[in-house]
Amino acid sequence: MIIDDERNVACGGDPVTFLKGVMKGLYFQLEPGQDAKILLLKEKYPFDIEVFRGIASSARVNLLEFKEESGEIELLIRRTN
Repeated sequence: MIIDDERNVACGGDPVTFLKGVMKGLYFQLEPGQDAKILLLKEKYPFDIEVFRGIASSARVNLLEFKEESGEIELLIRRTN
């Protein structure tokens, strides 16, 4: 499993576009069936699960798990094809 820690990264632009790029990059790194965990800060990504699910879908990965705790978000994604 790949762990991508984006908690202290400054994207300097639209957070949705940045996160889509992160997920698309992971898509190319992952083999089909392989998972990746993305770590984010809630203050930088103040979205609900449906937004994250949409971003994942556009990057051609599945959002398997969404956890939010103590101002941090953990996303578990999987490349299916």
